[in-house]
Amino acid sequence: MLLTICTIRQLPQAFALGDNLSQFATAGKSEPILIGLVDDPNQLPAGFVSPYPLLPIGELLPADQVIALSAMYTPTEFAAACKPLFIAEAFRRYPATDKLIYADPNSYFLGPLTPIWDLLETATILLTPFITRSPTNGSTDKAWPDEKFFQNIGLYSSDFLAFRRSTETTQLLTWWDNRVRERAFINFCEGLCLDQLWLMHVPVMFRGVVIVKNSGWHVALWNLHERTIRSQDTGWLVSGPIGQNEPLLFVNFKGIQNLDEGFFSHQTRVRISDRPEIATLLTAYRQSIVRYQPLSFETISPTYGQQPEPVIVRGWRYATIQSMQTVTRFLDRVYIPVIK
Repeated sequence: MLLTICTIRQLPQAFALGDNLSQFATAGKSEPILIGLVDDPNQLPAGFVSPYPLLPIGELLPADQVIALSAMYTPTEFAAACKPLFIAEAFRRYPATDKLIYADPNSYFLGPLTPIWDLLETATILLTPFITRSPTNGSTDKAWPDEKFFQNIGLYSSDFLAFRRSTETTQLLTWWDNRVRERAFINFCEGLCLDQLWLMHVPVMFRGVVIVKNSGWHVALWNLHERTIRSQDTGWLVSGPIGQNEPLLFVNFKGIQNLDEGFFSHQTRVRISDRPEIATLLTAYRQSIVRYQPLSFETISPTYGQQPEPVIVRGWRYATIQSMQTVTRFLDRVYIPVIK
């Protein structure tokens, strides 16, 4: 089955993802598609009927716990804090489901899901790394991000995960939920970054973990610098550090469609204007959302996650902030005698 998590504002993308996955369902078999709603369904327009089942967070947690988490977090952090809970609940509500894909609403699949299902015959969980080689290739270039940045946000993206029902999976989800429910903040100084920084422990602590480095999986802004993409009559092919001419399985458009999404709003490694193939894929992705655009959900602010999202600044404002941080770091290292 497919699970995605979103606010009401993101529902058009979630619906498009459901349509997208339905195209590649196993022949003669329709995979269940479930949308976890980290929002209040009372905010939905009167008479609205979802094309896919909605599972509101209010059905998973008591109202007092939802209110408490909402007061702690931004909407992004709130969604991350609830992700393990949604995954475990999906397995509970669909007892006939043995394999589950979690995909961010920004995801777009371009081929059959067979490679995912095949790996889940024996794997407990599938992880995809943000990068599969050094961004600098051993040089000293100053482009950003570098490896150090991924130590802050995590080695594996939580925008795509796949699970097989098993005792080990249940233990993994329980551990993850216990860690992330109240520690899903974006706070690099405290060593916290949503739900995904915790995933760095998973390959060490749990059995059956498969790290998928295939260049055709999870193509995204953060790994475009290491991959080339080309179209041919039979579909899209990707070449990279791990594999040449691999079929393009799926793309994550976070940070590409909306520059303010994700952790790479100031990245300098990729110029999207130099990658016309990405523009072609983005156009196809946007067309898949068009049929749901008249719903006008973008005007509905998330109910949960009462803390404000950080404002993305660019230009002279961003340069000024960077300069002030440099001054602060300098003052932190300089001994200033106390004058009595």
